[in-house]
Amino acid sequence: MSRKKSGRTENQGAPRLGFNAYNISRERYIELRNGCAAGKYSRETLREACRGLEFIEPWIILSVTKSKSYDLIEFDFKLGRIPIGRSDFYGFRRKFYHNLDVILREECSA
Repeated sequence: MSRKKSGRTENQGAPRLGFNAYNISRERYIELRNGCAAGKYSRETLREACRGLEFIEPWIILSVTKSKSYDLIEFDFKLGRIPIGRSDFYGFRRKFYHNLDVILREECSA
């Protein structure tokens, strides 16, 4: 008798690491968050920070540029329903901020 798969989708199992695991202080997170909301970073930089997150890139960019929570973007008339749950979304968004931090640090050291 074969067992059914657990029903998990390919997008489940998002990184749920905290900012400490990414070596991002609260102050640095606030700096990155405010920079995204103020339009400080180019669209190309934001897209590059979504590397590995392409399947939710539009929702991540909407969230960080408009300072919108998961609840406000869970369903967007233009984008449709977000394909992941709240905890996974915030885990992926923390990964986005980590990627953005790495990109910006590389640009400063170049």
